[in-house]
Parts: sequence; structure tokens; C-alpha cells
Amino acid sequence: MAAAKTRKPRPPRAAARKRRAGLPDKASIVAQKTFTSPKGTAYRILKTDEKDAYDDRHGAPAKPRRR
Repeated sequence: MAAAKTRKPRPPRAAARKRRAGLPDKASIVAQKTFTSPKGTAYRILKTDEKDAYDDRHGAPAKPRRR
């Protein structure tokens, strides 16, 4: 009997890869900053134009000042 050929798994195509949960759509990203913590861990801070369902369309009204 002939030995069965083993195939190497193909890496997924870029379009087929799943995005990480919680990340915004690339088209909605307005600005990006890199922050490095004191321990040396690098973080990306993303600003987007996305709004949540509970956000006001016109922004939250100013809170009255406490006296």
C-alpha cells in the first residue's frame, strides 16, 4: 500500500480571518495613538466616530455646578 500524503494546512486568507471581538471597523477610526506603560507594554488608543445605542445624538448636557 502506498503511504497517504499529508497536506500542510494553508494559512487563512486575509479576508477570511476573523477580527478580534470588540475592535471597531477600520473605516470608523479617526485617530490612533501609541501608549507605552512603565512596564514596557505597548497599547494602541483608538478614537472612532462610532456611537453606542445609549449615547445622545447631540452630546450629554452639561451638569449643573455644585454650590
